[in-house]
Amino acid sequence: MASRSRKFDDVFLRAIRVAAALLLVTMFIVIVFEVIARHVLTRPAFWTEELARYTMFYMVLIGSAVATRQEQHPALTFVIKKFSARFRRVWTFIIDSLIFLVLIVVLIEGYKIAVEEWIGKTPALRIPFFWVYLALPIGAFLMIVQIVAKYVFDRKVYESGED
Repeated sequence: MASRSRKFDDVFLRAIRVAAALLLVTMFIVIVFEVIARHVLTRPAFWTEELARYTMFYMVLIGSAVATRQEQHPALTFVIKKFSARFRRVWTFIIDSLIFLVLIVVLIEGYKIAVEEWIGKTPALRIPFFWVYLALPIGAFLMIVQIVAKYVFDRKVYESGED
């Protein structure tokens, strides 16, 4: 059962990475298209800036789940690395717990905002703002799952006292 869970975790994390990469590629293509349309064809597309903005919003929130799992989020670690492995373990748990609580709030409030914005539509793409704001609860949920998975599946480097 544990190997199935670990395999699911690996597939899930890989799917998040692929989604973030696809969003990056999509954003890049849209921006290149806009540059060509504006400066070469002199016929700018009105929807490209908005699509690139929303794509980046999703990419950042989904990619944050990967950064959370791999502990690549911004942190001032040069001071913490000077402490013992036990202190680092406790400190990391406290920080992860605080982040977890904030993400619960973002998940709940982000969903409320998304539902409230169902009627409004984006200016250029004319899609409901619900789909834009849905990135908040999706990103928060993925980060929550990755924080939990980090403690369930990962062997911590800081536990062995290595840096």
